[in-house]
Amino acid sequence: MLDSLEAIHAQVTGGRRGRQAATEHLNLALFVRLAAEFQGFCRDLHDDAAIRITGGLPDEFAGRVPVFLGVLAKNRKLDRGNAAPGSIGADFGNLGMSLWPTIYAKYPTQGQRWNRVLERLNQVRNAVAHSDTVKLALAKQAQPLTLTTFRRWRGSLNAAAGGLDAVVGAYLKDLTGASAWDIGVGN
Repeated sequence: MLDSLEAIHAQVTGGRRGRQAATEHLNLALFVRLAAEFQGFCRDLHDDAAIRITGGLPDEFAGRVPVFLGVLAKNRKLDRGNAAPGSIGADFGNLGMSLWPTIYAKYPTQGQRWNRVLERLNQVRNAVAHSDTVKLALAKQAQPLTLTTFRRWRGSLNAAAGGLDAVVGAYLKDLTGASAWDIGVGN
């Protein structure tokens, strides 16, 4: 989806750089979609981790797995709010993880940058989604909402996704004793 939006952007601009009034709304759509995709990734990662945790339960608990999965996802912030660092951390905390301290230990420089990008992205997303011109103006003062910024943030969040996957996978391996993402019967 993001690649498709970038391709449309290139068609509209003819690949020319610079401020083009016709692209402002398209740029904002890119940021909103980026926020949505990252939130979906985090929610899927949380689901996969919960499935991995419950998949390691003894057979006598098999009938209760849906109940356990429901409890692990109950009141999940990623289902009703932005993928802000606090929300992501709280949701993975419900799985027993100290997500951000682990991220900062493994990725000391990048982890802080990922948090800043997430905070700024969610500011833009909220300003656009709630049609808040004052907050949008503040977001534009903090950084240009251009294709260049979008690409930089996208790259940062792609790296963040890899980092999140790695630390969640390592946690699951420590917790279950099995290879992190081997979700098979009897693992």
